[in-house]
Amino acid sequence: MFKVINKNISLDFKKITSDFSPSFSGIVSGICKGDLWIDNLKNPKLALAKSYSVGGFAIFGEMNNTAEIKKFEEFLRNDLFKELKAKNINCFEFSIENNTINIDIHKLFYDKSIKTEKEFSFRKSSIINEKLNLPDGYNIYKVNYDFWNNVSKGIFQNTSFLTKRLLESWNNFDDFYNNSLAFCILYQQKVVAVILGTAMFKNYISIDIETEKLHRCKNLAYLMTVNFVNSCIKKGLVAQWDCVESNKASYKLAKKAGFHFIRENIVYYFDI
Repeated sequence: MFKVINKNISLDFKKITSDFSPSFSGIVSGICKGDLWIDNLKNPKLALAKSYSVGGFAIFGEMNNTAEIKKFEEFLRNDLFKELKAKNINCFEFSIENNTINIDIHKLFYDKSIKTEKEFSFRKSSIINEKLNLPDGYNIYKVNYDFWNNVSKGIFQNTSFLTKRLLESWNNFDDFYNNSLAFCILYQQKVVAVILGTAMFKNYISIDIETEKLHRCKNLAYLMTVNFVNSCIKKGLVAQWDCVESNKASYKLAKKAGFHFIRENIVYYFDI
């Protein structure tokens, strides 16, 4: 497997992307930030992508024979797992984005105690016609150049709540602004809630949303979601919401906002 350093190289990525997974397909296609390994620099058939915002890996493509399977296993065990351990990362978390390689991947980890969790994906492609008011003292802002300049000047508090998410997903603010969108809610000049498009593939945009614990149960997340979805529609984008089964609050919020279910996938993880 070759690590792709120059994301601007011209390759045919059709075999190693999936419309269902913008969080990782956006990395494979070079749109957003993340690590990428492919099996062949000229005609890739297999890819491994790591998303900093998701915190895990995704495997795309196909393996056609025993030799290809063995080669991928050697890369994982001899290269990737050693690299992860050197960074004090002792767990390998991944999804499989092509059903044709499910059995092959499971065979690779015959000696591991693999744990699983269901992941649900939803999309919203229509306007949410609902006017909402923020609680007293709260204000919502679209993250544009003016807002980012104020962040850079230190005008607001707790800005890492936004900047960490944005800069682990996009190479710089220009990349973010040209491909994505975000909203922040401030309380007394402090960033207390964020919704951010962390990846984009074709016209699908992945959502990351978080509210500080002290400011939850105030409908802030839903209000941000309404603004985000409606702004996506105006830009010709479709918002995608991914959440694991254990995150009941995220699941309920997606349903409340009228997102429609598109697929169920499995997240795998084990100690390396």
